[in-house]
Amino acid sequence: MSNRMMSVLRQMGPKLLFRGAVLIMVLVGAGFLANHYKFEDILDYLDFSADGDAGWLHGKVAFAILGGLFTAIGGPRQAVSFFAAWFFGLAEGFVVALAASSIGLLTGYGASHLFREAANSFIRGRVDVAVKVWARHPFSLSLILRLLPVGSNLLANLAAGAASIPLAGFFAGSVLGYIPQTLVFSLMGSGVNVGSQQQVVLSIALFVVSILMGLWVYARYRKNLQQD
Repeated sequence: MSNRMMSVLRQMGPKLLFRGAVLIMVLVGAGFLANHYKFEDILDYLDFSADGDAGWLHGKVAFAILGGLFTAIGGPRQAVSFFAAWFFGLAEGFVVALAASSIGLLTGYGASHLFREAANSFIRGRVDVAVKVWARHPFSLSLILRLLPVGSNLLANLAAGAASIPLAGFFAGSVLGYIPQTLVFSLMGSGVNVGSQQQVVLSIALFVVSILMGLWVYARYRKNLQQD
């Protein structure tokens, strides 16, 4: 392991692992409560689990839209991934959760791009990012931001829209960066729902791996970004 990676681990690793542990405990606790109190009734109320092909599609589209709006106003996308898999199973839940995160991203970016003055007023003093560097490296910096469970998804989307970061690079880097944690928390939500301890343990192990992967990407690009 390089000295650069070791330095990043010492600086950021403990904080990221602590935040991740708190998030995991909250979501797993919420999942077990949902199982205990027959959360399926909410599915029927929202029509997420309607019968037939039309109901199958309707439920997933409805969840993706609601989940997207939830993340657009600052809700944690990890929670959306967890409950998408809790409702729909691992594979379908993963796709729905990724779609929801993408909808939230586009909603936040578009709103802040249209209402730039209000967005700048909201994020002022809350976002510490070199906008010129981000504009030159929209894919790489967006990928790093999404891989690490740190910062605010909402603020990143608003900052990107307000600063007119190129949408293609921002969207591609963000969605690619969303994939590891979306998979991890989908695996966790599905595991809690079916009572699979092995699946939950595997998801926690993969979460640690995803953090290390994010730190590795950050360590690799940090020198280039600092030079810019």
